[in-house]
This record gives sequence, C-alpha cells and structure tokens, in this order.
Amino acid sequence: MTTTAVETADKPARISKEDRVALAAIDVATALPGRWTVGRGRGRDQVADVVCLATGVSVGFQPVPGPGAWRYWLVPGDLPRELDDAYLWYRQDPLPFATFTVGAPATEVATDIHQRLIPAFHQWLDRARTARREHLEAQTRKYKAERAIADQLQSAFPQAPEPAQIYFRSGDLVNITLTMTFDDALARIPALAQALRADTTAAPSTPTETQETT
Repeated sequence: MTTTAVETADKPARISKEDRVALAAIDVATALPGRWTVGRGRGRDQVADVVCLATGVSVGFQPVPGPGAWRYWLVPGDLPRELDDAYLWYRQDPLPFATFTVGAPATEVATDIHQRLIPAFHQWLDRARTARREHLEAQTRKYKAERAIADQLQSAFPQAPEPAQIYFRSGDLVNITLTMTFDDALARIPALAQALRADTTAAPSTPTETQETT
C-alpha cells in the first residue's frame, strides 16, 4: 500500500491544452513591447488574456475546441459599449483574430499581436464607428422625413374630435387612423369612396371657368 501511494505521488500531473495556453500567455506578455499584465480571460471560453497597461488594449487566449486540435485563437477586445451591436452592420467583416499552435515561440506570437492583430483591430473599430455614425445619421434623416409627412397628412384631415394618427410601416406603406363621430363618419363615406376610386395617374382636372351674368 505504501509503495503504491509513493508511486502515485511521484507521477507528474497531466498538463492540459488549456494549461499550456494559459502558460503561453505569460511568455507572450513578457515578449510584447511595453508593459503588459496577464489575466484570467474575459469570457468563459478564454483561459487567459494579456492587457497593455498603457493603452488598455487586451488580447484573449482561446483554445481551439475539439480533440487533437492543439491550437489557440488570439481574439482582440473588448468592444466599446457603443459598438456592442456593430455586427448589425459588419456581419461580412468579423473581428480579426489569429491562430497559433500550442508551443509556438512567444516572440512570434508577440510580433503578430504587435504588428498585425492590434492594428487590424483598430481599423475594424474605425470602420465600425463610421458605420454606426452613418447608420444614426440615416435614421435621423428618415425620422425627420417621416415627421414632415405626418404633419402634412395630419393637416389634411379633420382635427375633431382627435387628430389623425399616422403610422409608418415597412417600405412605403402608411397607416392613417381617423377618429370622428359616427354621424360624421357616415357623412364622409361617399367622399372617401370617391377618393379611393379616383385614378391617381390621370392628369388633374382644371375648374370650369364661369362667367358672371348681369
């Protein structure tokens, strides 16, 4: 029994891929220019991350899932809060990342982070911010145009007892809700039916000239 216990204690612990990736992050942080610190990773799928103390830029170390795949991804981040929904506009331009085999030289990984990954991440951020600004500007123009149309339509319909309600749907469809008394609605049915049957493509008719008789 004693011999078995000694042999078990002397047996080296098995190092997993996640352990090796986390240890690689320490060597990479040392090889990167500037001052970097090593953390436990930003997400559940990351085993470590390195953070630049001067700029706050971080790079996560994420093991590639699956048996026999001894590789890991380098994922830059975090995204600024205002760009959380940037993927709405950049689905075809995903965040940059790099792939390395476990055991790759730390200097090689650090060089790729410094010369390619971080610059690519900043370019992605610039494009995402530009897309977000253009998206907000387009939304503002659309809102102003819809309000101008709504004001014009509301002024063309009776205001009593309540103003017309204008709702914009997808495409060029508009819902107009009119609220009026029952008798008033019945009285306006002929005029409304005539307006709906009118040929909107026909040229507008000109009023007949009348002569004053004495």
